[in-house]
Amino acid sequence: MSSLVTPAWLADREESVKDGSLVLLDASIHRDDNGYRNGRGDYEAGHLPGAQFADLFGQFSDPSVSFAFAAPGAPQLQMVAREVGISAGTTVVLYDRLSGAWAARLWWVFRAYGIDRVFVLDGGQSAWTSAGFDLVTGPDDGPVRTGDVSVRPRQGFFVGLDRVQALSESPSEQHPVVCALRGSEFDRGHIPNSASLPYPDLLAPDGTVDRAKARAAAQEYADREQVVLYCGGAINAAGLALALTEGGLSLERVTIYDGSLSEWKADPARPLSLR
Repeated sequence: MSSLVTPAWLADREESVKDGSLVLLDASIHRDDNGYRNGRGDYEAGHLPGAQFADLFGQFSDPSVSFAFAAPGAPQLQMVAREVGISAGTTVVLYDRLSGAWAARLWWVFRAYGIDRVFVLDGGQSAWTSAGFDLVTGPDDGPVRTGDVSVRPRQGFFVGLDRVQALSESPSEQHPVVCALRGSEFDRGHIPNSASLPYPDLLAPDGTVDRAKARAAAQEYADREQVVLYCGGAINAAGLALALTEGGLSLERVTIYDGSLSEWKADPARPLSLR
């Protein structure tokens, strides 16, 4: 089953959003010339009706880890998932106002902890407004009913530095490492023995996942036991994971190096390859 939903599909479930059986989360991050920061201001300037703001800097990342956007531990994720109203049978829909990678990041984190009824709005907020649907302004509508979801960590969704370093030093055809950054960024420095597959290249001009390109990319790795994805901070990597699974690659064959280049480059002794 696809992890993507359309604006029309979501609009038809307005009552589910209102009664809490569908939790809608805005995972947007603000981007400007100074980098990335909390997107709450953008959320309050305009968001989908019934959406809550999901803070990827605070709520849904572990602030104690040295690199940004590190996956939260199970206790933290369970607490914040309940705070936004997620229970065992809740459907969750995520979106952002950029490339969709931020929503995909949260989708991956939820899946990594056993929250499976989670979907991403294909094309994000731009697709919603392009379809003729309105936005609302201001803060969250108010307190939501606390959920009761229980999370359980799953193996295989993330790999650490040691695993990627071993692959970089002893490349294996069965365990490729793939960079989801744009080609120009890959050229400026990437993990040795990694390949380039930019997440933006799998998007259509309107920001939705290009199914034909996603299928072609997934087919390239169909005979691989596992594909290790990374980028600058494991955000585009999550977008690429979503696109590859939409293209037909099973979740079990995809994993993400959570530290990505943020962690790799923290030690000057770790090599970078140029192209």
